[in-house]
Order: sequence, then C-alpha cells, then structure tokens
Amino acid sequence: MGDFDARNNSQVYYCRSLAIAYSEYISLQSFYELITDKDTPQDLRSVLRKLCALYGLWSLNSHMATLYQGNYLNGRKPVELVQKAILTLCSQLKDDAVALVDVFAPTDFILNSPIGYADGQLYKNLWSTMMQGSQVLERPSWWKEFCSDKPVIGSLQSKL
Repeated sequence: MGDFDARNNSQVYYCRSLAIAYSEYISLQSFYELITDKDTPQDLRSVLRKLCALYGLWSLNSHMATLYQGNYLNGRKPVELVQKAILTLCSQLKDDAVALVDVFAPTDFILNSPIGYADGQLYKNLWSTMMQGSQVLERPSWWKEFCSDKPVIGSLQSKL
C-alpha cells in the first residue's frame, strides 16, 4: 500500500480524534498561558492552576483508549494515576466550587432555583420554597380512594 492510500485509509478513523485532541491541546495551552501571564492576579493563580490541570487530566482520560490503541500507554498504572489525580483535584477544588460557579452562573433571581442560591443555605432555601406552595400540608385528593378497599393484613391467600 502506498503512502497516499495509507494516509487516506487512516483518516477515516483518526481525523476526528486528532481534531478533537488538537482543539483540546490549544485550549489547554491558552489556559496555561493565561495562568502564567503577569496580569493574572496572584490570588487566582492557585485555583486556575488546579482547574487547568483538571481540564488536562480530563482530556487525557477521555483519550485513554486511543492512547492504549497506539501503544503510547500499557498496563493499569496510567489509568489509575490519572483517575487518582482527577479525584484529588476535585477534592481540592470543592471548597472553591460555589465561587467558581458564581463566576459564570446567572444570578439567583435568574436561576430561580432553591438549591442554587449563592448564600449556601441549601436546606433552608429548599424548605422555604416547598412551604410557599398552596396546600402543601394537606392530603392529596386521591388519598381516600387509595386508602379505602385496602385488604386486611393476613386476609390474602396465596393461589400457588
């Protein structure tokens, strides 16, 4: 098989994967350049560095099958290391999660979700939203129908 045929036949399977990997690489490179830029505030760099690493690891994790198929990786260790690093970064970022979401999230008024308020009072907000509805403490209209004609415990006999 000639060079042209080999390249043409491999593009069917690898062109899409290569395009996605390249766009993720460019995004990661741009993210890194932003973090290392002198205009980026020093107090943001730590969180941004963790987010950048998380994105890079996520991207690497999503392409593991291709990396194994191309013999760039072998054994269980690479997958375990990447997954452990992702979990570690998620654990480190959990304290900053509300602030990170608030950066790009709509305001509480627009979001209109009791579990998404920025005040962090999840259960209090959920409870107060539930209690605002009409007839929330009353039984449903089908309650009597459901409770009548119930068999007495022990009255039903098996037909087997």
